[in-house]
Amino acid sequence: MTMHGAQPLEAFVRWLNFAALGALAGGMMWWGWFMRRPNDAAEVSTVAKFAVAQKERFRLIGSGALLVAVLTAPHLLWFGAWANNPVARGLWFANIAAFIVAIALVARTFMFSRDEAHAFDAGMARLSAIGLGLTLIITATLDAYLTFPTQPLAWVLRSIHVLAFALWIGGAIWNIFVAVPAARATLAMPVVISAAEQLERFRVVVRILLPTLVITGLIQAYPYTGFNLETAFATFFGQLILIKLGLVIGLVGIFITCPLWRACSPIKGMCDLKDLPSAAQPTPTQRIDNRGKGCAGFVQIQKALDGMGPRDVLELLSSDRISWWELPAWLEQQGHRLLKQERQGRWLWQSYRFLIEKGTG
Repeated sequence: MTMHGAQPLEAFVRWLNFAALGALAGGMMWWGWFMRRPNDAAEVSTVAKFAVAQKERFRLIGSGALLVAVLTAPHLLWFGAWANNPVARGLWFANIAAFIVAIALVARTFMFSRDEAHAFDAGMARLSAIGLGLTLIITATLDAYLTFPTQPLAWVLRSIHVLAFALWIGGAIWNIFVAVPAARATLAMPVVISAAEQLERFRVVVRILLPTLVITGLIQAYPYTGFNLETAFATFFGQLILIKLGLVIGLVGIFITCPLWRACSPIKGMCDLKDLPSAAQPTPTQRIDNRGKGCAGFVQIQKALDGMGPRDVLELLSSDRISWWELPAWLEQQGHRLLKQERQGRWLWQSYRFLIEKGTG
């Protein structure tokens, strides 16, 4: 993973190793801390099947990542001209030891808890995540030390940055390629709830990782590029920074727009627990989607309500920010009832959903 003095091919091999370790670290984080036994005993068996399905899927992905990590590990054996530096040599030995222990823990985790009785066992996965995280931290510290031997702050920044990026990548891989497909294969309401709870735990972590990643990345990039695009494009290291920046922007986009496209859960159209259907929530008779338009569309709403019977329900989707306050007041004036209003999406992609019951007058 280290870039110190690396040629393009060598750097590519190191990045492959980093990506593999990141996929494993983020996956073990999810396995060890996000999958939990439900409180309702009646749901344990159903959710256990979901947990086992997730583990089996991750074993396939993780086995590939494990193989890549081992095959690209020889870069750890490249001493270079710094072999006689006692600090670098100590970090190098620690790196090798941490890598071997982490790989052994991951391999042991993959062989453990394959049945529903052990579906929620998390001890080995947590140890694996800690071992992988320690490996990434030591590798990053060694890299930063070789580049800035007299700046301990640079060592800390590099370690935090690498760990944050790895956990984010690994968690995103789990959610997209493990959690959602596994939930669809074992679909049941307790599974949907469990999947939503797991995703929310990951979102909490991402809210910490994202600013950490951006801040530490900008601080580290400045000595190399000075925030000058021409310099960034002209150097190999600058190009690597731009590639990583593109990945970060892509992940941020996914994180922000997932609730908008409603594709981040096993049931299409549901991203949060509040999206789950409730017996107390009526089924809309008609639906108006005015997202992307300049106003909520009061004329269209009135026409729709005129054609509906008393107590029929109209669902309205709007991206007009004023509608959040304007529509409830208008409905009250017209004698209709607002059953529910909620925000969907985030920031520039935010929209609003209203459930309107036609009045009886």
